Amino acid sequence: MLLNHCRLYAPLSGGFAGEDCCVELDGGKITAVGPARPNAADDYDCGGRTLLPGLIDLHTHITFLRGVGVAQAHDPMQLLVEAAAQANRYLCYGFTTIRDCGSIDRSANYIKRLIDRGVMAGPDILACGCTLMPSVTASTGVGDITHYCDGAEEFRKAVREEVAAQADFIKIYASGSAFSPTGVPKHPIMTIEEIRTAVNTARANGLYVAAHCHADSAIRDCVQAGVRTIEHVTYLSEATTDLLLASEDSYLVPTLAAMYVSQTDPQERSFWLARLTPMLEDCAKAIGYAYRAGALIGFGTDSAPMSPQYDTGVEFRFRREYCGMENMDILLQATKNSAQIAGLSDVGEIKPGMKADLILVDGDPVAELSAMYVPPVQVWKNGIARK
Repeated sequence: MLLNHCRLYAPLSGGFAGEDCCVELDGGKITAVGPARPNAADDYDCGGRTLLPGLIDLHTHITFLRGVGVAQAHDPMQLLVEAAAQANRYLCYGFTTIRDCGSIDRSANYIKRLIDRGVMAGPDILACGCTLMPSVTASTGVGDITHYCDGAEEFRKAVREEVAAQADFIKIYASGSAFSPTGVPKHPIMTIEEIRTAVNTARANGLYVAAHCHADSAIRDCVQAGVRTIEHVTYLSEATTDLLLASEDSYLVPTLAAMYVSQTDPQERSFWLARLTPMLEDCAKAIGYAYRAGALIGFGTDSAPMSPQYDTGVEFRFRREYCGMENMDILLQATKNSAQIAGLSDVGEIKPGMKADLILVDGDPVAELSAMYVPPVQVWKNGIARK
């Protein structure tokens, strides 16, 4: 199959670029990239639109966000149905790989298996199962997605339980949560010994740790303990950024979209605007510094399909408007960078041998990023059209 007459960018296409290009697909893989070819019967005419690698969201939740699965938390089969429907929706928005950072009753682990076995269509999923957090957070109402742990040995045991449940990585909470109205994001809530134990136990089982971190002191502890991905990074200082840049295996996954406020109830909207707007401004300043300093930054949203953040491309928009990032760099973060951070070698770029996970967008997003604020025209997962 040929995807003919498309625009390609060199940084995302193995160095090949042009306004009238062709990508050949066979057996779910990309087999050739080059200039446009004479039209054939099985061509897909891209009409001069831009072809990009499938998008990667390194921080999302198949369940819980937008209330998905919450009402079915005590009905496992119906929970599975709701989770499956939500997982399929990621493809509509062009996300062909996602990393689920905590799901109700580990439902993302099971959806991953259904997709991998070809039972249903959906993105490739990296799932952590349940998150690990100290009992100080027990009032946040996220018990169905959580192991509560206190002390290094409890964290060691919980990591092993997630390994047994076929987790792809381990997720911990190293600082307070913005989600809970009573949470204090600037407070660290894990000791460095607890973090190190989680990291070492995960590594012993071939996994890495992702850490929920708003507080700068918690971010610093996570970098020093060897946490691979630092999520949110709201209050990251310049000194901690410099420490991270000197490390060999810690990366940033900011989630600016999570601080977008769309509630229509006046009282609720007022509360969240007062709580989240300063966090957004602080995070944008911190991430802007890290970006200019050369940090490798991944793409996360802490959002999900059916949300305003997905519907209007808020994460793309906020990275440009608040952090001053270049359009191409944002596209790299949502594809190639995130693949590298997650340790994925067969997605994130358009070149021979890679999975045929691709999206077609109207316009030229390097010239005008608003092309990414709407769902793509077409999506291919393993070479199969999904829209």
